Amino acid sequence: MTSAHTAHTAHTANEPLITDDWHVSGKIYRDPAIFARELSAVYGRTWVFVAHESEIPSGGDYRTAHIGRQPVIVNRGSDDGAVNVMFNRCRHRGAAVCRRESGNANFFRCAYHGWTYGSSGELTGVPFDDGYGDSFDRPAMGLVHVPRVETYRGFVFASLDPGIEPLPEYLGNARRYLDFIADIGTDGPELASGAHKLVFKGNWKLQVENTIDPYHFSFTHKSWLDILKERSGKSSPWLKNVRTNPEWRGIDLGGGHAVHEYGSLDAGGPDNAHAIAIGELIPFNLNIFPSLAFVGAHLRLIVPRAVDETWVYLYPLLPKGADEAERSRILRDHEIFYGPSGFGSTDDVEVAFDRVTDGSQASESSADWALMSRGLDREEVDEATGVRIGRSSDEVPQRAYLRRWLELLEAGHEQD
Repeated sequence: MTSAHTAHTAHTANEPLITDDWHVSGKIYRDPAIFARELSAVYGRTWVFVAHESEIPSGGDYRTAHIGRQPVIVNRGSDDGAVNVMFNRCRHRGAAVCRRESGNANFFRCAYHGWTYGSSGELTGVPFDDGYGDSFDRPAMGLVHVPRVETYRGFVFASLDPGIEPLPEYLGNARRYLDFIADIGTDGPELASGAHKLVFKGNWKLQVENTIDPYHFSFTHKSWLDILKERSGKSSPWLKNVRTNPEWRGIDLGGGHAVHEYGSLDAGGPDNAHAIAIGELIPFNLNIFPSLAFVGAHLRLIVPRAVDETWVYLYPLLPKGADEAERSRILRDHEIFYGPSGFGSTDDVEVAFDRVTDGSQASESSADWALMSRGLDREEVDEATGVRIGRSSDEVPQRAYLRRWLELLEAGHEQD
């Protein structure tokens, strides 16, 4: 391995957003103009996770989702069983035609004027269609399909960019980790229990950073570690592992994707210290750029709604074919730490999101910077794979997504 890092600098109004030594401007978390740019430059140019095939197993099954802020319907066609991703917008006056999060339907009917669409989006019914005359092109007025849709190991992605590279190529080094998740249990995972949902008044990138950050755990979640110590009579080894365990490491996988490993992937499971902490199924935290993540035993989907509003969906991963006791254990572990009254998500919302958002209002120029350089000088590059590797407490994963974010923002700015 060789030691290496690359400096990145982006600019807005001749001011850098990120300096060469990885000071990050607070503007990227609160500036509406930057948020508007990233909706097109990031969410308009990437593969975005929209569903898992287990959510739409039968013809007519659907769920609603978003690509950035754009609403879509993901369904399995009633006739051909094909997976469709269509914009959730009536071709008449623009109303959303599907308001439920999930269900089964052979058609979608707009509640405004009754326009009706088949499960594959074709326009099948127009009340009072004689008012449009002979020039009305019914076949051309179906629901608009998202330009690109591909599935990898059951995970359905869509892209607004018709020229984007194939999904496996986009996933790159992250495929190995998705393969691990897809092989959970005997028949892979399913998202059969629905999701816990949370909303916080802060920027979506705060959740991305937090997902891949074991450094904060001993401090933000100290109350949980204290409870575990009280129950077991032993102090958690978490802090020691973060500081000294060489198998705990953060990795920049390229393309904005990043992972934090809590042990060898080849061992087939997490080490005891992490499993005890939050009941893990997988021995890593994984970010798939820009908005999909996996933590412990759940899939985390991050949806930007405004520069200062984010929706987060937390789907427990249940092994298909697992007995009731195993499924119940996974759900209870998920609720204890990630549920609405759990110990984990509530800590993160208050400390990592609310307090950071409040603090970022101190925007005098000399104070308006976050430091993202931890471990920069000791990053190593694996010569075989090209990935960047750092210690558990280093900010390698955060720099991974910011590096790609900047590339896309600057490319979008040049196109403008």
